[in-house]
Amino acid sequence: MQYKVIVEDAARGLMGDSGMEAAADILSEKVNEAIKDGWEPLGGIAHSENRQENPFLLQAMINRSSMHAVDAEKVPSPAPPEA
Repeated sequence: MQYKVIVEDAARGLMGDSGMEAAADILSEKVNEAIKDGWEPLGGIAHSENRQENPFLLQAMINRSSMHAVDAEKVPSPAPPEA
């Protein structure tokens, strides 16, 4: 399984709600494209701000496809700590 977060900057055009609405539309397009590629949304949209208080919209996504997943048998186990 794979996990990723799609992030969209919502700071553009902050006059009224147009920046957030535009960001939501762009995020929707990105999420729909990811769904076509086998990704699934995990939870709802999150809203965050950076240190400059610029808003962002985020959507967590998972891909359960075996094509993208790493085969657990091929991943070496970590070596035990030496005493």
